[in-house]
Amino acid sequence: MLLLALTDGGSLGRHYIAMFEATQNVMLKPTETWREALLDTRVMDLFFTVHRKIREDSDMAQDSLQCLAQLASMHGPVFPDEGAQVSYLAHLVEGLLSMINGIEIEDSEAMGISNIISNLITMFPRTCLTALPSDLFTSFINCLTLLTCSFGRSAALEEVLDKDDMVYMEAYDKLLESWLTLVQDEEHFPRGCFVQPAIQVFNSYIQCHLAAPDGTRNLSVNGISSHEEEEINELQEDDRELFCDQLSSIGMLGRVAADHCIPLLTNLLEDRVTRLHGQLQRTQQHLMATSDPESMDRKVLDDLYEDIHWLILVSGYVLADDCQGETPLIPSEVMEFSIKHSTEVDINTTLQILGSPGEKASSIPGCNRTDSVIRLLSAVLRTSEVESRATRASLTGLLSPQMGKDIMWFLRRWAKTYLLVDEKLYEQISIPLITAFGADTEGAQWIVGYLLEKVINNLSVWSSEPGLANDTVELLVTLVEKRESPVQRTLMKALVLGGFAHMDSDAKQQYWAEIKEVLHPLQQRFLNLINQENFAQISQQEAVKQEIIATLEALCGIAEATQIDNVVQLFSFLMDFLSSCIGLMEVYSNTPETINLIIEVFVEVAHKQICYLGEAKCMKLYEACLTLLQVYAKNNQNRKRCDAGAEEEQYQDLLLIMELLTNLLSKEFIDFSDTDEVFRNQDQGTPASSRPVSAADVVLYGVNIVLPLMSQDLLKFPSLCNQYYKLITFICEIFPEKIPQLPEELFKSLMFSLELGMTSMSSEVSQLCLEALSPLAEQCAKNQEKDTPLFIATRHFLKLVFDMLVLQKHNTEMTVAAGEALYTLVCLHQAEYSELVEALLSSQRDAVIYQRLADAFNKLTASSSPPTMDRKQKVAFLKSLEEFVSNVGGLLCVK
Repeated sequence: MLLLALTDGGSLGRHYIAMFEATQNVMLKPTETWREALLDTRVMDLFFTVHRKIREDSDMAQDSLQCLAQLASMHGPVFPDEGAQVSYLAHLVEGLLSMINGIEIEDSEAMGISNIISNLITMFPRTCLTALPSDLFTSFINCLTLLTCSFGRSAALEEVLDKDDMVYMEAYDKLLESWLTLVQDEEHFPRGCFVQPAIQVFNSYIQCHLAAPDGTRNLSVNGISSHEEEEINELQEDDRELFCDQLSSIGMLGRVAADHCIPLLTNLLEDRVTRLHGQLQRTQQHLMATSDPESMDRKVLDDLYEDIHWLILVSGYVLADDCQGETPLIPSEVMEFSIKHSTEVDINTTLQILGSPGEKASSIPGCNRTDSVIRLLSAVLRTSEVESRATRASLTGLLSPQMGKDIMWFLRRWAKTYLLVDEKLYEQISIPLITAFGADTEGAQWIVGYLLEKVINNLSVWSSEPGLANDTVELLVTLVEKRESPVQRTLMKALVLGGFAHMDSDAKQQYWAEIKEVLHPLQQRFLNLINQENFAQISQQEAVKQEIIATLEALCGIAEATQIDNVVQLFSFLMDFLSSCIGLMEVYSNTPETINLIIEVFVEVAHKQICYLGEAKCMKLYEACLTLLQVYAKNNQNRKRCDAGAEEEQYQDLLLIMELLTNLLSKEFIDFSDTDEVFRNQDQGTPASSRPVSAADVVLYGVNIVLPLMSQDLLKFPSLCNQYYKLITFICEIFPEKIPQLPEELFKSLMFSLELGMTSMSSEVSQLCLEALSPLAEQCAKNQEKDTPLFIATRHFLKLVFDMLVLQKHNTEMTVAAGEALYTLVCLHQAEYSELVEALLSSQRDAVIYQRLADAFNKLTASSSPPTMDRKQKVAFLKSLEEFVSNVGGLLCVK
């Protein structure tokens, strides 16, 4: 109390006394009037001497140590300059070392000594510490190292014995905080001066948390382990919360000595997981051989689980920080460690070990030439794989849910920092790390898939363990929040598909509830972003664009995952997004990549979902698609598409529009909605007569956009060409009655496209065009109107098809398509067909060829004379056509 009075006396002194009693560690900041007294070394010596005299009286010893702790915290105007501070600090350290050396520290002294050390490290500037004589500084660090290890062992024993007063635990925490303070400022100290101390403290911590014989966990003084461990553990909170400060310090020390600590953790974890795998197999055999499962001793398994628990926790704290609200970065010490050894690393072997969690790393040739950081992750993945295989072997009852939680916690912490690592955030980057985990790498794609599979397995196996299920969902959220767009699509598709596979209806409902917990933040973040008042202004910022693109990719992945058992949930979720997506068409009208992704969302929804939708749901989708097309048309009304030298990618939007229209048309011939009743009664109450938009409306509106833009130059691009002809063929087959109603210019463009496709394109396109002619001719026959544009066009096509069959070489598939087209055209234009035959015959100078042709043509039409739109007659005609082609094929073909 004497020192407290020195701070200022009077009422202020009483104020400090009250604080002292409350905190027991008040910093000492006397005024300069106390300089002469307090800088006199005899005053400090007096307090050290007093403590040596009374240290066996625990109450008095605590008071004397509190006085010394205050002397160690002294700062402010009492020091005239830095030299005085250094002298004072040197004398304080000498007195402390003299007091500690040669004594066995009492329980009552532990906290006081740790406070003295903590205060002098915290309160004295780094320049003072480094100005100490090197031998004295080294002796101080060695003493701190030995004290930390000793207090750590005593703290572990306190925990086992479940003592009420955990004095060593508190003292140990304080010393670890001191280490954290020192190593965070290590640039001020001689290079490498903390490496050996860090190794000793780290080794001691690991040893205290491993079971015998390798470690000392749960051993009492006489070697008897605690019998109340399970009961105690059930009452405690999670170790990663309870000991997070300790683990942070140990993690930092592990990085300081990364060359030792990372390989050590890897070796220990690989060894424990190998032993766990073997023990699970032996236990399974024991269970199969016994009729009394309760007779099994779980001690070996429990010890292994506890070892793995601590090894994973420490590994997580060594490899990554928990950055709240900041961009998580790979710790510089870990990055430097990986870079330093990268020349010794075989990247292919490293990736092989990473991608082989089902195998022991040591069994893979060249395993010693692997990146140690990746190898440590691989050891955790190996643990995860052993757990997954045990669940598949119906050994879930033997597993530890705590281990499952640790794995999920580690993978989430790791994924935040390492997965899809962005090299632009680092001044220097490890080649093994960027190769294994960088965006667009096979390693990153593989690990995303692996983590998703693990998430899905956990949610189905461990749903009764709320803690583990929660950690699993948090890992899933972390994966979803990774905004790198290439991963988003794969991630979402695998997530939805995996969750609905091999589950009964109750499990599917529960899984969907958990998935919504992940999807809702995605939706909310998207809406919050686009609904900002200044969205138009910030929309072109790179970060905003990447957020939008990642969300659109995620929506595509969700749509791609549609199946009959999840379409109800997914359609409802996706429809909420579609109108918002249309609004983005205006904002990003000059950003083709974003426009293409917006259209692609609609393409995937139509492609995957329309076959399951009832009438009312279809209407909603048609309306959304029509609005999309209207906005697209408005934005493209003055756009020219005539650059023959442009790349095909520039026309991706046209390709997607055609794909969308084709997908909408598919509803007409692939429809599961009635038979499967996937929406049950949801569509009731919307009569068909009130439907405002049909597929025909949408598709024909789209054709009005596409046809004028499809020049011959564009048709030179194979994917554009194929999609275009697939679309117009579908339209002719499904809505032939709409073709005569097209505007004149549009109709001419369509007919010209068909002729071009038949005569100048690939055989696949030519076949599509031929397939389009039959329904058009049948439509003319139904209308019985002559001299209409369509009637005249079909007459022209009759000659084209006739010449194709008789005068040109073609394959068998083309013969069938051309034959069907020819028959319907002949039915419509019988007189013109006869004129074509007569003209061909009259041009023959060779009497033998003339007769063969005449006989062949007579046989061809003999079974269908006169030809009518009758299916039986058509089949007979096609059969006769095969014989006709074989008889006269090649006879007249133009070389």
